[in-house]
Amino acid sequence: MFLVQMAAFLATLIADFRSRVPLVAWAVVTLTIGISGPFGSYVALDLPARLLFWGVIAAMGISVGAAIRAFVHTVIGLSDLQRGAFLVAVMSTLIMTLPLHALADRMFDPDKATAPNLPDIALFIFATSLGIGAFRHSREMRPEEEASTLVPLAPEPPDDDSQAAQLPRVVQRLDPELHGRLIAMSVRDHYVDVYTSQGKGSLLMRFADAMDETGEEEGVQIHRSHWVSWGAIKGVEREAGRIWVRLCPELRLPVSRTHRDKLEERGLL
Repeated sequence: MFLVQMAAFLATLIADFRSRVPLVAWAVVTLTIGISGPFGSYVALDLPARLLFWGVIAAMGISVGAAIRAFVHTVIGLSDLQRGAFLVAVMSTLIMTLPLHALADRMFDPDKATAPNLPDIALFIFATSLGIGAFRHSREMRPEEEASTLVPLAPEPPDDDSQAAQLPRVVQRLDPELHGRLIAMSVRDHYVDVYTSQGKGSLLMRFADAMDETGEEEGVQIHRSHWVSWGAIKGVEREAGRIWVRLCPELRLPVSRTHRDKLEERGLL
């Protein structure tokens, strides 16, 4: 069990740093804090020195935060994004407040800058971590993907073992109660949400690998974050210049411009 958790932890951490989220967060935090110069750094250091100082601090803090986030979502098993972001902020505050206080106290000349106190630094770390968490949440739950959190309705799944063995490999990875006809797949952060006739499950894997495991189920990628089964499409809708495929009354997914020709070739547009 420990080895499985460690493998999931490392996979999540590596996937996180392969994305652009940490880099974007680091750039925003470094520029914002470096220019504003909190805790006396504005008067103690010039702008290049502040950017360098806070750039290093931001890199260390984001790295620690990413490790804590991977721990929360894999070892602890907390999948809720909002509660997870809050817990990450609390743990980051507890871990990083004292080291940052000690570093700031040693770095800044007391004749030029007032030494920061612990509550101020704790609040600073907590607020920054929550801000990064909110950025992650907005990226993971873009409006075009919010509809993909609903569970589709479809025919009953196969009943016997021989039929279950014919299910796509990506469906077989899910819990047995979710084994059914493959409906659609959507990217959510480092996970792939797999929709079947029995509900929705999440897998920690690359989207490209998930699409390779759809087997004989005829389907198509309609967006960089979405794949659908041709047989599950109930209709095509247009709204404000955008095109959506309707899979059931509760679920529809967007079609990007680069993939519209696939629907045209199928006669759906």
